[in-house]
Amino acid sequence: MMKKVTKRVATATGIAAVLAASALMVPAFAVDSASTAEEIVRGGEPDGDVQYPGKEYIIENYEKWDQIAEDYAPEVRQLPNGKLVQRTPSEYECPHWMQQSWTISYNTYYLDADKKGCNSCHADLNETVMNMEYRHAVLPNKDLETYSDVNQCITCHRDNGDEFGRLMHGIHFNSRNTEKFAEGFNGTCDSCHSATGNGEGLQLWDNVKYDALTDSITKVENVEGNFDFTQEKTQSMDELYSYDFVHGYYDHMRYACSDAALDQELPQSMMDEWEITVEGNVPEPYTAKLVDLIAEAEEAGVVVTKQSKMVCELNPTGGGGIGQTEITGIPVSWLIERAGGMTEGTNSIRCVRADGSSKNGIDVSKLGDEYLVYKMGGEYLDARRGFPCLNWVEGYDAQVFSKQPSGYIVSSDVLDERVCGQVNQEDAHVNRPNATICGTPEGVIIETGKPYTFQGYVDAFDHKVKTIEFSMDHGETWTTYDLGDTDVNRWIWWTFEWTPPEHGAYCLSVRATTEEGETSYREHEVMVNAMDELPSEDRVVKAGGPDSDLPLMFSTGLENEE
Repeated sequence: MMKKVTKRVATATGIAAVLAASALMVPAFAVDSASTAEEIVRGGEPDGDVQYPGKEYIIENYEKWDQIAEDYAPEVRQLPNGKLVQRTPSEYECPHWMQQSWTISYNTYYLDADKKGCNSCHADLNETVMNMEYRHAVLPNKDLETYSDVNQCITCHRDNGDEFGRLMHGIHFNSRNTEKFAEGFNGTCDSCHSATGNGEGLQLWDNVKYDALTDSITKVENVEGNFDFTQEKTQSMDELYSYDFVHGYYDHMRYACSDAALDQELPQSMMDEWEITVEGNVPEPYTAKLVDLIAEAEEAGVVVTKQSKMVCELNPTGGGGIGQTEITGIPVSWLIERAGGMTEGTNSIRCVRADGSSKNGIDVSKLGDEYLVYKMGGEYLDARRGFPCLNWVEGYDAQVFSKQPSGYIVSSDVLDERVCGQVNQEDAHVNRPNATICGTPEGVIIETGKPYTFQGYVDAFDHKVKTIEFSMDHGETWTTYDLGDTDVNRWIWWTFEWTPPEHGAYCLSVRATTEEGETSYREHEVMVNAMDELPSEDRVVKAGGPDSDLPLMFSTGLENEE
């Protein structure tokens, strides 16, 4: 069932005609107040051409608010990738009992919604973060087309001990930036926050905007669409994400050579001379050149090529820290057997990075899932992915995917049980399971009556995802799909094709559950705007620059697949 919206009469001429047709000497409300008022404000003609005193004032009032609706129409932007977005829903009717206009432009004229939230100033938060003076981890995932939001920032910074709120206020109001924020963007506290209705302080606008704009958003109960998923979607090495965290000496070297900096290859001599050491609880410790180990393993027929996922421990809801590629590598179990196998009492395997900055370990029970990877998608690794080799452990988060390892220590260390994913200050898993919508920027404009394909991923690290659920009424009802038996070592890429039956704003929420009964800590929700016609060229703000000549088009959700 869908809550209806009625299209507002758009011109003053139309308003005058309707009012003339509904005019009367004695108000018809006396006969049947409710039904007659409903017909009048919806454009009916219950009373013919009767005139009444003061009618010209009513017409002027409707014309005034019609002009305000035009002057304060929600902003339409064209993103650099060509997609059109309208962050504030259109108002097609006045939902209030004090009826004196077709719309009061509540969202824009009173709430100033277009001037609120991170995206009011920063059209692309990915670009904003990547252009900061202090280098940030690489957030953009162009292949998945993920869009950053403030909750992703909070998930990573606040729950890792940073004072995120203090930092944001410092950036916006420090002595270097306060003039730019206040005068350049007309920035105030109200730009980021919304006053609460109960007087208990301020809330982030981006967290309460759907509540504030709810009268302009169409709810759909028990939303229906065409759902499908696959575990076969595979990315090339260039498409696979890399946050490029900088912790140790070799991290700096790789980052400087990556396409985020100098964009140059590391010398082939690194691979030719790279050595791997296997030591610790083994009878015959050894050090051998990587190229010799590869040749020996290939001759022995033990090299493994397979699809496998990689997920960052900190990948937030809506984030791009996940991917799947084809890896080629040597089983670490074979490297250890080459040293005579493990001695009695062995509990763990530690992977040593060449610069000594990490000795992350795995429990010996996971040894069958650990590989020394030297190719992705059939190509030797590039600098960002750890040339010449990378440690890879299926079923663990990427925290143990050490780049440029120099060897393995077979150990009797008893490791704490590894909990994959991020646990926040309230001891809750914030990204297990993680159901994310990709390729749908907030407020994207789609065509009424034509299919739109939402798509994204769902993952729970080493836990198996049981169901994925969709809602189009802010979580009041959910449509559930059981995923059946899936491979926990590969990601789940889903699609949900849905057709908007009429114009208006709609919000899709997605969440997931695991076989252990966990439910997504945060649902991912995005808004789309269904329109009968594209906005006119003069209404569109070009976020890619005024000279951008990209055509205006409805989004289908499948642009990345074309």
